[in-house]
Amino acid sequence: MLSKAADYRVLTRSIGHPCIAPHPGTIDQTGFDLCIIDLNTLLQCEADIRKLRSRAAPALKPVLLAASESELKKANGYLGDLAEDIIRTPIRRVELTARIHNLLRLGRISEFQKLETENTQSALRGATRALRAFSACNERVIHARSEKEMLSGICDSLVKDGGYALAWVGQAKAYRGGRIKPLAIAGGASGYIDKIENSPWTSAAGQDPIALALHTGIRHQSIVSTYPGDPALPEYLEKSHRLQSVIAFPFTIRGKEPEACLAIYSVEPDRFDGAEVRLLQRMVDNIVHGIRALREQSRRRRSEKKAHDMAYRDALTGLANRTAALEALDRHLRLAGPFPPAAGLLYLDLDGFKLINDALGHDAGDEVLIQVAQRLTHAVRESDLVARQGGDEFIILAPYEAQDCLSTVDLPELMSVMSAVAQRVLETIEQPFVVKGREYYLGASIGISLCPVHSCDASTLLTRADSAMYQSKNLGGNSFQFFSCELSKKQQHRLDIENRLRTAVDTGEFQLAFQPLIDLTTTRTVGVEALIRWPQADGSYISPGEFIPIAEETSLIIRIGTWVMKEALNALQRLRLQGFTHLHMAVNLAIGQLWQPGLVQGIVNLLKQLDIPPSALTVELTEGSLMSDMQRMEGIVQEFRRADIEVAIDDFGTGYSSLARLRSLPITTLKIDRSFLFGAPNDQSAVKMVNSIRQMAESLGIQALAEGIETEDQWRMLQALGCPLGQGYYFAKPMAETALLEKLRAEN
Repeated sequence: MLSKAADYRVLTRSIGHPCIAPHPGTIDQTGFDLCIIDLNTLLQCEADIRKLRSRAAPALKPVLLAASESELKKANGYLGDLAEDIIRTPIRRVELTARIHNLLRLGRISEFQKLETENTQSALRGATRALRAFSACNERVIHARSEKEMLSGICDSLVKDGGYALAWVGQAKAYRGGRIKPLAIAGGASGYIDKIENSPWTSAAGQDPIALALHTGIRHQSIVSTYPGDPALPEYLEKSHRLQSVIAFPFTIRGKEPEACLAIYSVEPDRFDGAEVRLLQRMVDNIVHGIRALREQSRRRRSEKKAHDMAYRDALTGLANRTAALEALDRHLRLAGPFPPAAGLLYLDLDGFKLINDALGHDAGDEVLIQVAQRLTHAVRESDLVARQGGDEFIILAPYEAQDCLSTVDLPELMSVMSAVAQRVLETIEQPFVVKGREYYLGASIGISLCPVHSCDASTLLTRADSAMYQSKNLGGNSFQFFSCELSKKQQHRLDIENRLRTAVDTGEFQLAFQPLIDLTTTRTVGVEALIRWPQADGSYISPGEFIPIAEETSLIIRIGTWVMKEALNALQRLRLQGFTHLHMAVNLAIGQLWQPGLVQGIVNLLKQLDIPPSALTVELTEGSLMSDMQRMEGIVQEFRRADIEVAIDDFGTGYSSLARLRSLPITTLKIDRSFLFGAPNDQSAVKMVNSIRQMAESLGIQALAEGIETEDQWRMLQALGCPLGQGYYFAKPMAETALLEKLRAEN
């Protein structure tokens, strides 16, 4: 501070810097780059100068102390404390200029050092906060069980551990639609997101770092600024802790386009830099890997659940399947205790379901099965397990919990409990099913096996419940039956017959026998009926009534029927070559054979091959088969007649055919069942019944043939009634081809 104002003007011109003379009382409020002061003024303003230099630290406010020769010793005491240099008076211009330039350079260097120190400290604080957030967020990534939990935890850690003002994650799909959809938010300024979410300028990709990050897939940062045309935002930003800087990290989980974006806000301008950004980027990379891992876990869980459902769930009804039911039963059977655990296994088969499935289609059938599954689930007890065995068959595992676990099973009580379960199931199935707006009724056949009474093995219990179910179905259905040992023996015998039957078909163990068809007026043989026989090694025969039904159930009847037809026609050819060209051959056809495509044409081709006129063959159909599918059967009968093959109704009177039905079918022969001859001729009601059938056949132009003639009286009665044809043991038993040939020769 110079003593004269003129000296300031001279100094300004000399050094090229503006120089002023502040008032001594306001020196601490003066902004200067260099202070030139004499010793007396320094002593007066010592406190203010110290305050000013302290406020500028660590930057330097240089002081040049002007002192006379006599003051130099005292002035040296302030050097380094209140002054950086001393210049002696009188002052030489050249020396003053040099000193001023040196001290100004020193001041600028200290300013740079201060700025660098501040930046280093700020970067260190930012990196420290980012490191804290990085560590906390890694914990969130490791322990998160879902994406939502992870993202919410990360935003919370960024605010609480990292000290950031606001953190949120937005969804990219919603963002591209013009509005952003936050997935997770944390921070005192979280209300700010409401403004972003509802503001149209969020899609301004040219300015908004979030939009830029989502569009480019690269992180972006900027200051938080307001946009024209949105006067509401500046007012709200004042309440949002003055958010000043933001950095946005895109989440590219798969593919090339980001799915979401993490935005982190700070209350400091230009906050994000250097190590802090690198740490935050590493954190984001870990988050992306964490999300991928969660999605892979979720995908794996879905795959495992799908595989489990495929292995243990029925796809149509959602019920447990057979495997799941057997495993559940097996677990129940392994329960520890002094006595085997008790349970019932119910095997259910729907009665009448096939008709709905065939008539209305498989979609309607599936709808019925779904309804059945729902009804069964509500009908059983809470402890019971309902499973679908397959098709229209269901399994119910019904555990039995005795009041006294230390006693053996009370069989009557166990049967009573299972009967109650079965009865509830029958009642719920009896209710009408609504399909395509119409009501349909079904029944159920139920077989029940009991543990430990019938077995303690899951597979065995299932097999025995299945056997009991078939017994229920054979008794008319819509009922339940318990398994019995006698039933098991029958099933074992049936299985044995089935296995042996397959072998017999392959090895050709069958034979044909022929029973003559007699003209009751002349008692001459006019035809023969081919009858299959199955001889055994011990010389006995298995009755056709025993093995034919099994053949029909297993589809072996087609192979057997084809063999019978060929052998019968070959035998007829041989008889015709012997001169018996008047003979008719009658061959029985089972219902399973009738549905074969090309059946009639195949028989016609065989007749041509053997040079046998079609009229020499009669196919015999049971009354029951004719009633099974009337429209379809009518077409088959007409096809036979168009080929000139005769058609007979076998065992007439045992079915439910009507007169109107007979009139619509071109039948040539009606065979009166043997049951009508029982008691005849002594039983007049039997005689009248036979005569009525004969007269009905005659009125329709059908010839009648009486089966089962065993006495001369029966023959005489039928002859008197005018019945033209008959067969039975009275005339001849079924015989081999050689015996038949001898009989025919004897008649001639």
